[in-house]
Amino acid sequence: MPPAWKPNCWCLDKMTNITAIAQADFDTILVSELRMLREGEQRLKHLYPQLPKKPYLRDFFLSELSAVKQRADRLHAVLNPYEAFEPMAAELSNPPLRPAA
Repeated sequence: MPPAWKPNCWCLDKMTNITAIAQADFDTILVSELRMLREGEQRLKHLYPQLPKKPYLRDFFLSELSAVKQRADRLHAVLNPYEAFEPMAAELSNPPLRPAA
């Protein structure tokens, strides 16, 4: 008879196999996400100079900026999972710059 922990390991193994994707699929998704991020940056770059002349675009610009930032954060979390789950790790790897005393 298998030990009591074996069924739990089997269940965990089954869940991880379901969520795993092939490397080629990952690469395709990554390139697609990078393209979408770049397109968002281009839209922001195009909108920004128009803001002083067309203040009604401000809300649209801010929503685009939020969407691009959210996409960039998700992409960063996928590419750097340790930092995504360990907030302290991000601070340690990128310490804030302070002026010299």
